[in-house]
Order: sequence, then C-alpha cells, then structure tokens
Amino acid sequence: MVRQDLRALLLLIAGFTVWSLAFVVLYGLQALGCAYGWPNHRWLLIGAYVASLIPLAWLAMGKPVREGEPTTTLSIAALWANRAALGAGILVFLPVTFVSACI
Repeated sequence: MVRQDLRALLLLIAGFTVWSLAFVVLYGLQALGCAYGWPNHRWLLIGAYVASLIPLAWLAMGKPVREGEPTTTLSIAALWANRAALGAGILVFLPVTFVSACI
C-alpha cells in the first residue's frame, strides 16, 4: 500500500472515530451529571460539545492530500466522510445545549 493511500485510509476512519468518542463522552457526562446531581452540568455538556466539534471541524476542513501529491478517490472519500462526521456531530450533539438534561 502506498503511503498516500494509508494516510487517506486513516483519514477515512478518523472523523467517525472522533464522533463516536465524543458521543460516549457527552452522554456519559450527561448520565453522571444526572446521577450525582451536579449543579449546572449543562455548561459542562456545552463545553464538551464545543470541544468535540473542534477536531471534527479540523478533519473536515483539512486537505486529505499533501502538497504535490495527486488526489485519489480514497482521499476524496476521506474528505467527504469527515465532513459527514462533522454534520452528524452538529446534528446529534446539538440537543445537549437546550433539551432537559435529567428526567
């Protein structure tokens, strides 16, 4: 496997890997905050939400190929997969900012 293809393959899985880690952290914090009665844990959730969007945005806006390398189908797929992960992160994690945290 060419080094460029290996980089594109890693970038292909990076976005949704970060997304899944952020999902576990966000909803783990939500459950812990409710279980232990943390006061105003919504601000912690909003901070974790914003912090999770930073690496997702970095991956979505980055270039999948380095300067002087040809663009491949795998690198384009990696770019769009990371953009999809960013969109999914915004859509799925947004409710922690306004929905009731504890029932």
